[in-house]
Amino acid sequence: MPVVSSDGWWARPLRIQAFLAAAVAALLLLCLAFAVEVASRPDAYIARSDVGVYQRYGSEIVDGAVPYRDFELEYPPGALPMFVLPAAGVLTRGSTAGASWAPLNTAARHYQYGFASLVFLLAAAVLALTAASLAKLRRPAGTVLLSFAVVALSPLLVGDAFPGRFDVWPAALTAAALAAAVRYHYRIGGALLGVGVATKIYPALIVPVLLIVAARHRGSREAILSAAATIGAAVALFLPFAVMSFSGTWQAVRVQFQGGLQIESLTSSLLVVASHLGKELNALGLPAPSLSNRATTHGISRSVLVGPGLAQTAVVLNVLLAVVLLSIWVAVARSEAQPREDLVRFAAGSISTLLALGTVLSPQYLVWLFPLIPLVGGRRGVTATAMLAAAAVLTHLWFPSDYIDYENGLDAGPAELLLARNLALLATALLLLSPRNPFPARRSQVRSRPAASGASAKNDSTARPPSESDRL
Repeated sequence: MPVVSSDGWWARPLRIQAFLAAAVAALLLLCLAFAVEVASRPDAYIARSDVGVYQRYGSEIVDGAVPYRDFELEYPPGALPMFVLPAAGVLTRGSTAGASWAPLNTAARHYQYGFASLVFLLAAAVLALTAASLAKLRRPAGTVLLSFAVVALSPLLVGDAFPGRFDVWPAALTAAALAAAVRYHYRIGGALLGVGVATKIYPALIVPVLLIVAARHRGSREAILSAAATIGAAVALFLPFAVMSFSGTWQAVRVQFQGGLQIESLTSSLLVVASHLGKELNALGLPAPSLSNRATTHGISRSVLVGPGLAQTAVVLNVLLAVVLLSIWVAVARSEAQPREDLVRFAAGSISTLLALGTVLSPQYLVWLFPLIPLVGGRRGVTATAMLAAAAVLTHLWFPSDYIDYENGLDAGPAELLLARNLALLATALLLLSPRNPFPARRSQVRSRPAASGASAKNDSTARPPSESDRL
């Protein structure tokens, strides 16, 4: 009984030669996108970025200072290579000694060049690791090409925050962890996530998904060993610094969870837009929100929203985030889909949920999603990938051009653009975590031969079960 499908070439996996050709083309596209983004950055953007802070940290370490003991550092130890390598002259065009960022001098430009070069190499690694995962997942041609395009264009889509932050480093570690885990090398994946946790903390939310999938697939022993690999890798990076200064090292972790409701978060943008509807609210007899913002006085430098009830709002958001994450882990444990399909879908859903419901949402955090969402299968994954691209474009339009006006006066125009971006991220998280696929696959058209004379109709016991893309 032959099956005649109306699906075109885009619905079938690429042959190996075509897949490799598409990957090479994506790498060339990444080179072009990154070059355009870096070349278009004015000096004012570079001077206001965090690269100057990174240079100061890196220079102190090169000069012999011990982080956390001899000077305060707001990032975990896994981030140190991104600061130290350019300061040590790796990939730079000259000495970085005596760098000045306002205005930029030659030494600062050397450091910026070295840092941007590291970011590019890591972006290329993310693309290569995404390709490795897509190849194992056997995604159809259309999904592969869209995923390649979005990941390759990510520097241009996100904009200034991409080359000006180190978030591509934990993103590359996450991409490597998934590339190992979709091949069922859960312990290697766990170890790589452990390094990621020691770099930016957020990969910790993917660890429970990986452990549950490992337990479902290969039993509790595999999950325990994978957990041990995760903890061991993280401890190996934290321990030397904790021995030299436990209080300083602990403070670098603790500050990641301090602060109020950052002005860029979804809840903040909703409240700011609502505050500009004061006349309408007053007409309805409701009080208009009275909001302002201030810089945090401790920990990581952030602008947080100030107003009545906002401290309680932040607590409610944290509780809601914890409840949603617990529900994700329960859903992973109860799922009957293929382990690798659950791994990529719920890993992407966990980090998307963190961005949508968290109290902090900086523009560079979108970089975290590029190794995750393009791996999700089916029309759900294609739609989520397109929505990620839209959220990244909105981020580029908003930051840093509108950020200053928004930070200074919580202006309505920038707030509305920010809200649009944040709602796109919320919709992406809802799409990824929806229990039922809102985009079920179409049934293939089947043309059967007439049954032989006198033969009774029987069920075909060898019929192909629905694929994971169909079910997801």
